[in-house]
Amino acid sequence: MAFIDARALPEATEIEADLILIGGGLASISIAKQWAGAGKTVAILESGGRERDMEIQALYAGAGTMRAPGNPDRNIDSYLVQSRARWYGGSGNIWGGKCGPLDPADFERRDWLDRTGWPVTRAQMDAYYDRACDLLQIPRFTRDWDNDPDAARPPLNINSDFFSSPRVFTALSGEVDSVKFDAFRNDFVEASDNIRVYLHASVTNIALRRGDRVQGLEVRCLNGRRHTARGRNYVLATGGIENVRLLLASGGIGNHSDLLGRCFQGHVTFGVYENAEGLNTMLCVSDGQNMSLYADSGRANVHCVITTSLEGQRRFSTGNFTTTLFDPRDQPRPEDAAVLALAGQLDANGSSARHHPCFFMSEQFPYLESRLTLLPEHTDPLGMPRVYLDWVYSERDLDNLERSIAALGDALGAAGKGRVRFPVPREQLLSILNMSRHHMGTTRMSTSPEHGVVDENCRVHGIRNLYVAGCSVFPTSGIANPTLTIIALAMRLSDHLKRDMGVRT
Repeated sequence: MAFIDARALPEATEIEADLILIGGGLASISIAKQWAGAGKTVAILESGGRERDMEIQALYAGAGTMRAPGNPDRNIDSYLVQSRARWYGGSGNIWGGKCGPLDPADFERRDWLDRTGWPVTRAQMDAYYDRACDLLQIPRFTRDWDNDPDAARPPLNINSDFFSSPRVFTALSGEVDSVKFDAFRNDFVEASDNIRVYLHASVTNIALRRGDRVQGLEVRCLNGRRHTARGRNYVLATGGIENVRLLLASGGIGNHSDLLGRCFQGHVTFGVYENAEGLNTMLCVSDGQNMSLYADSGRANVHCVITTSLEGQRRFSTGNFTTTLFDPRDQPRPEDAAVLALAGQLDANGSSARHHPCFFMSEQFPYLESRLTLLPEHTDPLGMPRVYLDWVYSERDLDNLERSIAALGDALGAAGKGRVRFPVPREQLLSILNMSRHHMGTTRMSTSPEHGVVDENCRVHGIRNLYVAGCSVFPTSGIANPTLTIIALAMRLSDHLKRDMGVRT
């Protein structure tokens, strides 16, 4: 059978395959699809089943704190469970389907920022982005909306410091179209004679031989059954938090540089929409400017966010930054109307202006103190130590947000295109932010072992046959939703593994 319940296997079953994928999320599924019919056996080891099970989901439970200078600490214990999905399909079961590639600037070494630069360039990733788009059944990202605009949806040209970055939605999400997503995650397995998915199979230890090669995996089930798994190559793809948890619990594999679990980065959004005094986050633009390219985020349409260019980042000494707009649902409040009237006087020759609620997202920098550690005194029912997330925003991160918002406001005003309102004091930033499900940077990619956990091919430095997939390998977070890049990197890793194992790509 293509799907096997590990709880029903005889005790101490040895699972064997040429390629073993630990975790059954989008990274593993994307790789496995490339191996269907490839003449090598593939095993996916998934901790959950095909549906949500709260007993299994509770294995994610741990503790967490979010911190930032001048802000009260924020308890984020619940985030560790709520931001992840421990059943076959992983976060693909719950994500909204938004896709966008990282900007070219995200891959660059930016000498005004610490620990930036990827071992690969955006140009080297383009072919894999195209394949990722094809897999998700969305258009390829070949359009330059500022230089080749759609006349019906014109871009808001400001200056060279900002540009329009497109986003597209895929229907291949359990949250959006469960029928299509079920076909995406199941059909290729059932049609292949070389791929097996083991459900309820939690990997709890990675055993090394001679310190430089994985010898096998310990697999446990909640009903008490224990198994082992052995292969030629292994890919760890359990998510940006769980990847670290398993490596640390397996004796600290990959912690040669003391970077395993460090530099945790997550996308957060900053915006206020229901302020009692009516001081909400918004962008004011002239009624003459068609903003449907930005504010119309219907799933059938490409829509854009306003993004800082590499030139702008260098000029402002910031990282990446985006502004996402919406059409207003209600008529402006009296407080808003006064702001709109003033914006119209300044930017629209006395004509009216229109308000768009918006939120801002600024790149979080790789900060060593923002990290994951284990809680050895607290274990889950499988005997795994639970995890502690100390999510830290530095002073530089807060500077980056405020400086980027100010730069956008200055640029819009100078161009007579609009105004920005962001009525949030710095000491309230943590209290108003919204957290995404993006867990990045904790097994960062680097060309040399002293600067990261995995190499440019996502292989753990010093371990011959262990690879890591997912956004934990991102050296920097960028600003786009990470799923498209996760899948693009999975395609790249799949090609590397095929070459290594003598399979034609």
